[in-house]
This record gives sequence, C-alpha cells and structure tokens, in this order.
Amino acid sequence: MQYKFVAAALLASIPFAAVAQSSVTMYGIADAAVAAENDGSNKVVKLNNGGRSSSRLGFRGTEDLGGGLNALFNLESGIDLTTGQISSTSTFFNRRAIVGLKGGFGTVTLGREYSPIESVASPSDIMELSFAGGSLSAFGSARNRLTRRLDNSINYITPSFNGLVGSLAYALGEQATGPSKDLLGLGVNYSNGKLFLGAAYQTSKRVAAGDDKEYAVGAGYNFGAFDVKANYLVSDPDGANIKFEQFNLGASVGLGSGRLYANLQQNKIESGAKGKGFAVAYAYPLSKRTSLYTSYATLRNNAIGQFGMESSGTKLAPAALGTDPSVFAVGVRHLF
Repeated sequence: MQYKFVAAALLASIPFAAVAQSSVTMYGIADAAVAAENDGSNKVVKLNNGGRSSSRLGFRGTEDLGGGLNALFNLESGIDLTTGQISSTSTFFNRRAIVGLKGGFGTVTLGREYSPIESVASPSDIMELSFAGGSLSAFGSARNRLTRRLDNSINYITPSFNGLVGSLAYALGEQATGPSKDLLGLGVNYSNGKLFLGAAYQTSKRVAAGDDKEYAVGAGYNFGAFDVKANYLVSDPDGANIKFEQFNLGASVGLGSGRLYANLQQNKIESGAKGKGFAVAYAYPLSKRTSLYTSYATLRNNAIGQFGMESSGTKLAPAALGTDPSVFAVGVRHLF
C-alpha cells in the first residue's frame, strides 16, 4: 500500500498554495533471501538483502504549476534488511535523488539520476537487473564496467513521439585536475507495448588523455504467452586490453500462477578472459504486492577468466582465475 500525503496542506500559510495541487507518496520494497553461495572454492549460506529487488524506501512528489507544467522530485534510499541499516555507508539517498520540471517540452531533472545506458539495459534484461545471472553484473565501479547512475547530473527526456523517446545526460565531474570524469550520455528507446528497442552511448571526458566509452543496445518482444529479451553491453575505457563486452539472451513464460525466467550470458574482456553464464528463476505471487521466488545462477570461466555474478542482494566473485561461481537463493519480496 502506498501512503499519500497532500503537501499543499503543509503550505496553507502561503497565499499561493491554494492554486497548486501537490502530492507526496511514500513507497518501498522489502526483499530478503536465504542464499547458498559457492565462489568456486568455498561455500557459504547467507541471508542476503534482496534476491529479486533491492530493498528500498522512497519519496516521490509532484506539484501542478499550471499550464501543463509540473514540478517533481524523487528521493530513494537503499535499505539493508539484514541489519536495518541504509545500504550505502556514504550516500543516504543512494538510489536516486532528483528534482525537476515536466511539461509538454519533456522532462528535465537535476541530481543523482539513472543513466541512458541503464534505460536500455533494464527493459532488455529478462532477469530485471535484479536476479543473479542477468545484466546487473555489467555495471560497477571498475573502469571497465558500465555506469548505471550519474551524480551531479543534468538530464533531459523528450516527450514520447508515438513510442519513441530520447534522453540526454551530462554529469559534472567537478574536478579541475586529473580525470575529470565529466560524462555525456545519449539514448533513444522505442516501445509500443509489445516491442522494445533501445540504444545508448556514454563517454567520460578525461583531463589528461583519452576518453572512456560505453555502449548498449537492447531489444524485447512480448509474444503473449512468453517474452524474449536480449542486450549487448560494452565498456571501452582508455587503455590496453581492458575492453569489456557482455551479451544476454533470455526468455520468460507463465508457469502455473507464477513466472519462469531463464537467461544465457557471455562475458569477454579484450585480454582473452571469457565467462559463460546460465541463470533460471521462478517467482510466485501470493498477492499483488507479495511474492515468493527462487533462483539459481552459475558462470563458467576460461583459464584466465574471473567473472562473477551479481544480484540485488549479493556480489559473488570467483575465488581465483578460472574458477566457477554459483548461487542458489530462496526469498520473499513485499511491495508497499
């Protein structure tokens, strides 16, 4: 259940508050899973904070400014259900923190926002950027991984033109020396309810020399009884033999009252490291807001491969070069 508050009532003492309609919504996800993890050398059973979705608490709001113009904001923080703490030790609203305006011209937001690359990867990943064995492992802080969220960013999303939407992002590195990490991102998505197509490009400007580049293309189609999705993600940083590529192909189908998901994955680094992954998951709804799920994922590395897996609740790295990680999880998710 979402809890809604009328923010205009809090502004009743301001003369112009009566002409603007405002609302604030509090929402969240509580997700936890028992997981058996194997890094290729050691086995451990853990309680993970999420196996299908990252637990979170958020606030979103809008204000009608008249003439088709609306102000908006969204503040969202990750929550660690295993300890009750926030999931980030350095950032409170680590998932999203934006304020902006929306109108006939499109949407402009400022703050910590999702990148154009993410807007392609998320709808084209059958594992929902959540279950282990999906596209989530392509993102991260390493230089040869892709950027999912942008700090200090200025973002623009066009209105929808018969399902076609463009996006532009510029993130300020705010550094006078060294790698500036100013990031420019461009994206375009098309969706008509059944078909999804998307492509995005991002480049990080560096003060010294060279640029880090990221690419993503994705597609998906709903056939009614089942869905098929695929994406190709590339991180090409300045430097020798560190270019990273990931390809995902997956499908989902209704099974009983729930849904079955499966994904095949290929990882590759320019140095010759390779890793092939397989993942399967099943989600069973107990209600519109509560579901049980189970998932299994494994990844086979070549002799110099050291690819791991990531879900909303864990980051599983292999014990050493050439070892093969795997994870089995059973969990429950509640939306509110």
